[in-house]
Amino acid sequence: MREQIPRAKAALGVALKEALHTTPLAKVTVSGLALSAGVNRQTFYSHFDDVYDLAAWVFSIEVADHVLAHASRDEWADGLLTLLNYMRDHRDQTYAVLQSLGHVKLEHFFYDSLRSMMAAIVDEVQGDLVVSEADRDFVIDHYTLSVVGHILHWFADNMAEQPAVLVTNIKFVLNGAARESLERFSARL
Repeated sequence: MREQIPRAKAALGVALKEALHTTPLAKVTVSGLALSAGVNRQTFYSHFDDVYDLAAWVFSIEVADHVLAHASRDEWADGLLTLLNYMRDHRDQTYAVLQSLGHVKLEHFFYDSLRSMMAAIVDEVQGDLVVSEADRDFVIDHYTLSVVGHILHWFADNMAEQPAVLVTNIKFVLNGAARESLERFSARL
C-alpha cells in the first residue's frame, strides 16, 4: 500500500495537471502552481526542486497507478496498454518529463515502475517450483528489462506504433515465457 501523500504535495500535482491543459510544461511557473494549489513558494520548494521535478513526480504517480492497478498475470497487459495510451494522450507532458530525466534515470524510472508488476506475475506463475532467490530475481529482471526496452524504443520512435499493437506483441512473446524460464532454473538445481 502506498504512503499517504501530503495535502500540499497532492494539491501541487493537481495544479500542474490543470496547468498543462493550457500551458506547455516549459512555461509553467512555480508561482502560478503555488497560487493555484493554495500554498506558498516555500512549501513548493519543500517538496520539489523545480517544476520538472514536480512533473516527474506526477508522472511517476500516474505511471505507478496504471501499472500497479493491473499487477497480475491476467491483467498486466491491460495495465500496460492503459499506461501507453495515457502517455500518448499526454504526449507533451510525457516527452517533457522524459527529456528532463535523461536516459539513465529514465531507464531506472520505468524499471522501478514495471518491476513490481513483473514480480507479481512471476510470483503467480512460479507455483510449486523451487527456484533460488537469485534465479527468481534474474527472471523478474530479464522480463522487466525486455518490456522497458520496448517502451524506450517506442518513445524513441515518437510513439509511432499503436499501443494496442505493441502490447499485443509483447503479451504474445511473454505468454508462458516466465513460467518456462522458472522451470529451466528449477531443473538445474
